[in-house]
This record gives sequence, C-alpha cells and structure tokens, in this order.
Amino acid sequence: MLAFLAGDDWETSPAQQAGYTSPVTAGADLSTALPVCQPPALFPEHMVGQQEPLFLNIVLPTHVDHDGAVVAAASVRVRALGGVLSESEMRAVLKVAGWPPSEIPNALRVSFCESRWSAYATNGVDNGLFGMSSAQNATLRGGWLTYWGFSEEQTFDPVTNATAALWTWQRSGWTPWSCRIAVY
Repeated sequence: MLAFLAGDDWETSPAQQAGYTSPVTAGADLSTALPVCQPPALFPEHMVGQQEPLFLNIVLPTHVDHDGAVVAAASVRVRALGGVLSESEMRAVLKVAGWPPSEIPNALRVSFCESRWSAYATNGVDNGLFGMSSAQNATLRGGWLTYWGFSEEQTFDPVTNATAALWTWQRSGWTPWSCRIAVY
C-alpha cells in the first residue's frame, strides 16, 4: 500500500519531536474528555406523567473545542458500536490532525477509498482510516506508525492514523497510496 522510504537518520522520531499526543488514544477513558454539564431535570416532579415534556435551550460554552469534541464523541461511538465516521466527523479528524484546509478534500477521497472511513478497517496489513501499513518491511523502521514514532497500538486511533498519513503526505505527496487515483 505505502511505498518504502530510505535515508532517515533522526535520533528522535517526528512524533517525539512534535510532542505529539492524540486527544483520543486507544483504550483511554474518554468519558472525561468533554466537559460534563448537568442540565436541570427534563421532567420536574409536578410534570411526571404529563404528555408535554419541558424543552430546554442548551448552548455550549464558546470555549469548547468543537472539532475536538466531535472527534472524541465519534471515537467513543465507533469504538463502542463499530461502524464508520460520517463526513463531518472525518473532516473534524483531519482538522485536529493538522491537515491543511486545501488538502482536506483529497484526504477525504483517499481515506474513503482506503477504509470507507472506518477507523478499524484492516486487511491484515493495511490498517485504519488511511490504510497505514503495519508490515515490517513497509519502511526501514517497520510499519508506518512505527516509522513516525507511534506505537502499533495507536494504529486504530483516528487522529493518530490521520497524523501519520499527513506526515507521509507532506514527505511524499499522494504517491505512496494505492488509492491516490481518487485524487487524480
């Protein structure tokens, strides 16, 4: 799936150099990732059993990182229930991973071709949203996430996979992906 890269001679990986930490990590307890608000009771005691519920106008505080919240919620949903990310969730993942806005449409096409936007997509070797290879001979350092300094356990983390894909794209363009045809 992804082509071989040679000639890297860094002491610390790009992930370590960047101080990378994903807002969504495999196996993390994401129940604390978002601020918790306790809304007033929807059915006060005097309304229990009545037909019309009390509707609330809930407004999120302006300091909440919308894309981060979307990514965290989508990751919890997909981890718990399976399935795929929606286009808006995928756009949020790409923004959080740092993709330039001008390249997001191409990243959407390639990732859809590779995984149909399933964070847990795999064919046994190519894994995650961008089909990042885990083959030991994919690069000089092993699989693609290992190449960039991530652990293989982070393969199915949407933001980590999208970040590794971004760094690969910044280095080599779309050439390493077999699904590059979706871009051209």
